[in-house]
Amino acid sequence: MYKNVFFKNRDIIIILMIIAAAVILYFGTRPFIKEGNSAQILLDGRVIKTLDLKKDTTFSPEGMDVVFEVSNGRARFVSSDCPDKICVNTGFINKKGQSAVCLPNKLVLKITGSDVDTVL
Repeated sequence: MYKNVFFKNRDIIIILMIIAAAVILYFGTRPFIKEGNSAQILLDGRVIKTLDLKKDTTFSPEGMDVVFEVSNGRARFVSSDCPDKICVNTGFINKKGQSAVCLPNKLVLKITGSDVDTVL
């Protein structure tokens, strides 16, 4: 009599290999995403201020109704006069390469840092 088997042994092995590869890729790339050590504020593509993420502070560009905050090694838009508030809703960012953008005001908050962790 013919057995109706949903999975064969080789199917289970292939599924386990795919799951193992996904886990290795997910956890294997996490150490390479580094936290930044500074935040740049760009207005229309030009750097107007660089903030140290180690120092808690707030900053508002002159003549604009926008407020930035640095707290606990993270940075964010606190408030903005733009209509959609996407920049504010982005929340805190702290990883090198992350950014938050306010298109109506042409402002970018970008996390930067060096590739060297320590120098002896």
